Amino acid sequence: MNRLQHFLRAKTQFNLHSPFVYGLYTEVLFSRAPGAPRGRYEGALWRLERHYGVAADRRSGGEATFSCPDGDFLLLDHPHRREDRWQSVMDDPRWQVTLDFFSYGIAVRNPRLSRQHFILR
Repeated sequence: MNRLQHFLRAKTQFNLHSPFVYGLYTEVLFSRAPGAPRGRYEGALWRLERHYGVAADRRSGGEATFSCPDGDFLLLDHPHRREDRWQSVMDDPRWQVTLDFFSYGIAVRNPRLSRQHFILR
């Protein structure tokens, strides 16, 4: 998927019907936080670590994981550059929610959530 296709399919917070995803989107990922890193992936990772009070396990290849009371999180930097890896995460039944922001992707493992895939701006 290229950036234009992603932009045309992507939704904003006004189209989210999942309370968990809406809260994550508005209160964590797009909150105005002084001192946040500039990069989208780094900024998202920094906000998640700060919000949940945990340090992520950063792996090579632009992946980071951490666990918190809301579930297990996996962040991928530029998931569409490694489409096979991102597709395997989305197809894996252990990940209930995936969020595709084009420049980074987030997968959440929480059995209380319904299995859904979101394409977001």
